[in-house]
Amino acid sequence: MPRPNHPLVQEFLDAWVYPVGFSGAGVEFRLRMTERFLPIWNGATARTVKSSAADQQTPGDEWKIERALAGYALEGPQMSIKQMATQLLSVPMAMQEQYIDLQRMRARQVWDEMKHGQLNADVLLRGGWIKSEDELMEDVRANAQDNLAYFGLTSMFLHIHPLARAAQNYFVEAIAYLGITAALQAIDDPLIRHQMRSQQLEELMHFMEGKYQIDAYALRAEDQKPIEEAFDFLLKPWATRMSVAFGGRERGAPGG
Repeated sequence: MPRPNHPLVQEFLDAWVYPVGFSGAGVEFRLRMTERFLPIWNGATARTVKSSAADQQTPGDEWKIERALAGYALEGPQMSIKQMATQLLSVPMAMQEQYIDLQRMRARQVWDEMKHGQLNADVLLRGGWIKSEDELMEDVRANAQDNLAYFGLTSMFLHIHPLARAAQNYFVEAIAYLGITAALQAIDDPLIRHQMRSQQLEELMHFMEGKYQIDAYALRAEDQKPIEEAFDFLLKPWATRMSVAFGGRERGAPGG
């Protein structure tokens, strides 16, 4: 018997994963891939609930600063401008008409990710932990992250296939949405909650963009192959990590 899903994951599946507006090979492929992701989504959600409850009980502000710095590193200028903008190059000029929906979605996401970085900067500014965003350029914690599922891979999609990027949206953005949803159940700090509430539905939208792209466009084996290969990479144990921004912790740390 398969283990039951975490309640938050089951709610996510029932509301956003299983309902479909299409039928056919793309949907069947996506649902088959989803079965591979459930252990990861469940584990990440359970760990985030635990780490967020630990943060909530931790005296002082250091955990808030760590979350905001990690969020800025994950979604600030280094990621949003240098990395995310390159996804627009993943559709060659000759295929722009065929994949114009992908370009619209990806252009919007560049803006969203930049805004998410600003939300984390706002936490640090309003908390009084920095006086100017310029200070973050001198802090390695605000500019470096080792999540191979995004940093680096995003720039490689232009060398793979226009649809390969959909794997990242579907798998990783689901983890981000679930992480925020889990954290909101435990954390009551108004600065952190404002940042997360402002970001939560955009993470869901990015997931839905991946879902739409797979359902609508991954209709042939040759279209599904680069997406599945991207999923294969994302499922490597060293490729995808839950960021501290979403409640991730190093093993052995409180809540980790």
